[in-house]
Amino acid sequence: MKNEEEKTEAPAQKKVFDIIVNTRPKTWDKKEISFREVVLLAFPSAVFDEKHIYTVTYSKGVDNKPKGSMVEGGEPVHVKDGMVFDVEHNDIS
Repeated sequence: MKNEEEKTEAPAQKKVFDIIVNTRPKTWDKKEISFREVVLLAFPSAVFDEKHIYTVTYSKGVDNKPKGSMVEGGEPVHVKDGMVFDVEHNDIS
């Protein structure tokens, strides 16, 4: 099945994107990225519970939504080369 899916993609379509997460270059191999995926790129040992709060904003995104924010459980965003993600982490004591 995977081979059939790959055949339907345009041959020139890019499969790896160069993005920036918290000022660090990263590569991403999917067309979309979720809140949790961005957080884990920024903080690989991230804990998702009521004591840890993450805020995700992005810029240089796709033409119809070049800037925005992401929330836990929200829709993933389309990824493009040069997209910038800023992830903040706060602990609630």
